[in-house]
Amino acid sequence: MRGWQVGVVLGVVAGILLLIWAEPLRAQGKATSLSDARAAVEANMTTAAGKDYDAQFGAEIAQKHLGPVKQCKQSAGGDLTSFWILFKLDKDGGVREMLLYPETKLGMCARELLSKDRFSTVPPRAGYWVSVYMKLSH
Repeated sequence: MRGWQVGVVLGVVAGILLLIWAEPLRAQGKATSLSDARAAVEANMTTAAGKDYDAQFGAEIAQKHLGPVKQCKQSAGGDLTSFWILFKLDKDGGVREMLLYPETKLGMCARELLSKDRFSTVPPRAGYWVSVYMKLSH
């Protein structure tokens, strides 16, 4: 084989290996489906640690993180439809991903503000899903 042919073959092999190795990394950046997130929350709630964490997380939301939701209440245009917020948290309490169900004006505003928060109640592990039901009154 000539030198340039060897280079082409090596380039093709390297490209194939890169695609094989990059696929798991690409999948990690993909958004989680609502059904997968809900299943993860339900699985977490079947354990004693999950139930304890859920209670602590809910208390922290109520005490420290409702400010952004109240700010959004004014910009929701009277739409105070209740909704679920599902949080995927890093080990240090940072928000990795957030999903809403259903997506409401109030929820979308709250998601933008809460996604920047860090929760002091750290989850049992990285990539931990927890949910909060938001029911607001007029």
